[in-house]
Amino acid sequence: MLVPDLARGAMLALIAAANTHYWFRPDPKASEIYEGLLSALMNLLVDGRVYPVFALLLGFGLARSAHGSIRAGLATGLDSKQAERRAAEMLRRRGLWLLAFGAVHALAFTQDILGTYGLITVLVAGVVASARRRTALVLAVLVCTLSTSFLAVVGPEAVLARSHGQAAQALFDEQLVGVAANLVIWTVATPATVLSSMALPSALLGAWLAGRGPIEQPHRYRRELAGVVLVGLIVPTAVLLLLWEDMGGTGVLARSLVAWHQGLAGLMAGTAYLALIALSASYRAAGTGALSRALAATGKRSLSAYLSQTVLLALTAGTLRVCGVGALALSWQLCVAAAVWSASVLTCSLMERNGVQGPAEQVLRRLAASGVR
Repeated sequence: MLVPDLARGAMLALIAAANTHYWFRPDPKASEIYEGLLSALMNLLVDGRVYPVFALLLGFGLARSAHGSIRAGLATGLDSKQAERRAAEMLRRRGLWLLAFGAVHALAFTQDILGTYGLITVLVAGVVASARRRTALVLAVLVCTLSTSFLAVVGPEAVLARSHGQAAQALFDEQLVGVAANLVIWTVATPATVLSSMALPSALLGAWLAGRGPIEQPHRYRRELAGVVLVGLIVPTAVLLLLWEDMGGTGVLARSLVAWHQGLAGLMAGTAYLALIALSASYRAAGTGALSRALAATGKRSLSAYLSQTVLLALTAGTLRVCGVGALALSWQLCVAAAVWSASVLTCSLMERNGVQGPAEQVLRRLAASGVR
């Protein structure tokens, strides 16, 4: 499907931008004004925005997979309850294997997101497979409220600091100790992220959206999509700009702003990103250009592309370290991110041209399907 594939391919650029700083220390000689501006843009456009987009797509994809599994089960003679249980089992197996992928990935990169999405898949499998849309929507609102309340109570301490160079330090300096520490941190951080971020409510919202039309047939919902884009981008940006100076405090206002920025504002902005891509895909020319075809090819192989980004970032950081470069200005870090993302897009485009599927997707699909009766 065009919209999810385009969204995954495009949002992987923001994933690369968000992850690059874990591999490089900041350059103390860089311009403070320029670096501050770029950091503010990252805070506004990337931080707390990428999780919701991919979680929306996760929930949407789970709902469609469950629907396909139920149809196949009914065709083989199962009744509706049996077909739903079979679909839920398939989703849970997928989630557990995604957790396993995340654990392996976390050995090199503790900020892994696969574990979070795997755990979410296990948690929502029953609701998604039973197609209880109203339940999914109510749960999304409830979890969003609880997560936002948690952020409001904890305040600025709830936002993970930008641990510049942490991944490179663990992998290249601490080596085996760092790798073991990565797994321990990931084991704690994964359920904490599910509880405190907008990933879980976004996944439930994505499941609720499946079959309603805006993602499958965006040309019929252009006015609604445009409204979501305007509200989802303008409101969070306006609030952040108006109250930016209060973000660094420790009082009630600062805590509320952190809860807003990392909570509901992130969900609104992530939804707006997805709506913007759906809106762009609503026209006939969408999917025919070279860039859109490349993004769609990358989206089809987003798991493989995501894992390859870690490999490329680790190789880049290691090579630069050998050359005596361990610190990079944020502008150069973003250049590295752009190069890494471009390399993954080019590779996926070549794979699409030659009819080659993503290796990680193939393995996950086979593992999830095995054992489901």
